[in-house]
Amino acid sequence: MAEKNESKVRAILARPYVRRLLPDEAGGYTAYIHEFPGCVAEGETAGEALINLDSAAASWLAVSLAHGQPIAEPIRPFDFSGKVALRIPRSLHRDVAELAQLQGCSINQLLSVAISDYVGRQGLPQLSAESTQRPASNIATK
Repeated sequence: MAEKNESKVRAILARPYVRRLLPDEAGGYTAYIHEFPGCVAEGETAGEALINLDSAAASWLAVSLAHGQPIAEPIRPFDFSGKVALRIPRSLHRDVAELAQLQGCSINQLLSVAISDYVGRQGLPQLSAESTQRPASNIATK
């Protein structure tokens, strides 16, 4: 049974989960897998942090699987069309249309700027290309 679980963990880690690598102000690096809440590792170098993350992720997965917890699917950070279908209340649609007209722009431009501003204020960590391609929520109001 343990061997079956180990092979399942290896298979899951081989999928393209988003790994974030952040330099620590005090030195070293912190790494985590976006889709695995609480799965974090540190290292003196970026490489060491990612190696430690592999070990932490394997343990995280083993515990999650043992407790019957669902494992999130990998997000695909480069597989987006740039189009979003959005349902909003009529009153908000009216307000957005009026504001866009007053600002001399399209609704699409207004919403793009508003969303960019919101996402920017959330402080989403920047990803390195290596950390997003290496195999291995709720919106908060500020």
